[in-house]
Amino acid sequence: MSPRLRHDAANDPRFQPFPLHRARPRVGPTTDTGPAAPLPAIHYLIASTDEELAAAQTLVQACYGRRGYDAGRAAFQTGETTLLARIGDRVIGTLTVRCGTRVRLQAEAGFAEHVGALRRQGRRLVEYTRFAIDRDWSGRHDLAAELIRRALLLGRVALGATDCVIEVNPRHMRYYQRQFGFTVQGPERTCSRVGAPARLLHLDMAVPPTCIAHDHGPRLH
Repeated sequence: MSPRLRHDAANDPRFQPFPLHRARPRVGPTTDTGPAAPLPAIHYLIASTDEELAAAQTLVQACYGRRGYDAGRAAFQTGETTLLARIGDRVIGTLTVRCGTRVRLQAEAGFAEHVGALRRQGRRLVEYTRFAIDRDWSGRHDLAAELIRRALLLGRVALGATDCVIEVNPRHMRYYQRQFGFTVQGPERTCSRVGAPARLLHLDMAVPPTCIAHDHGPRLH
């Protein structure tokens, strides 16, 4: 009976030796560039002039147009309040709050049965629409969330809304659910205004999200 051979690296033909001592990487001196420049402050305000409304519309058209959507030349109406995020004189974000007690909501065109059910319960509705962020500033993680938070405060505190609705592209749906507690209402449909898929989201303002639960008013300036 032949003796058993010990199987290890010494008699394994597949073994490839490697150096036990690796050369240390050379680390050159670093240049101290000093502290990073602070990010510019973002100011939030309500659009009150034709120029501010025009700047908001220009941003909406630019953002929607890049995705192949048609934002049109929507006329700002009574019952709407447009929020702006601005750095200096440049508008970098906008969101319009539409009061459902004064005007018909845009979501009623595609989700009439769901919005109608809320109306029949005597709910006071607001809608968030024409939301756009300048792509040069989309990396500011707080910009979109802070603009939406202030819009929620405006609807809940200033307009006395009990519920809000918003039509969003399906790929953005989870952000609103996770960040603010929106729930999905109804199936996916096509938004005829912009020619894009849309889901209707709803938020019960009687149980406000944590981000506004203990806030008593929108600090816009």
